[in-house]
Amino acid sequence: MRKFAFLAVAALAVAVPAQAQSCNIANSAGSSVSCTVGTSFAMTMPSLMNLTLSGTSVTLAAPTAVGDFDADGLSSKETTGPNFTVRSNRSYRVQISADAATFTHTAQTGAATYNKPAGDVSWSVDGGAYTALTTTPTNIGSGSATSLSTAVAVGYKTAYDITKDQPGAYSLAVTFTLVAP
Repeated sequence: MRKFAFLAVAALAVAVPAQAQSCNIANSAGSSVSCTVGTSFAMTMPSLMNLTLSGTSVTLAAPTAVGDFDADGLSSKETTGPNFTVRSNRSYRVQISADAATFTHTAQTGAATYNKPAGDVSWSVDGGAYTALTTTPTNIGSGSATSLSTAVAVGYKTAYDITKDQPGAYSLAVTFTLVAP
């Protein structure tokens, strides 16, 4: 019982209400009088950010004939990727990274398994220069607070080597990240 009484007294000590503010007028004259009480507002605005991709699955263009390779056995194919847009109440950066250093390869019967490097895929934004994909997040766009950014087109170029790229299915997860600097 004594423990319960102590907790009840402690709770009352913590739950002290804020002091009310008031204004009083005591004037018997017929002149205009007023009384004011000041108040204030407080709020916390969180970071509000949204990244939208026009698609989340891309099939990379691949060579379809031996003639697609040059004399050194190399080929490259471009693929249209997704567009991204951002809505944000603060400045932002968009980053791209591969989730693994190599593709997952399911070889066809009789073919060797090949750990195709993620860097065999390069990315570009809005038709600019291509940069090799890495597992380290790399900035591909940035901006300031916006109700809706201009769509940014991402393109890919994939390098192939006839002596290394074995038949089969390849897959690689790629992450787009929205970051508040």
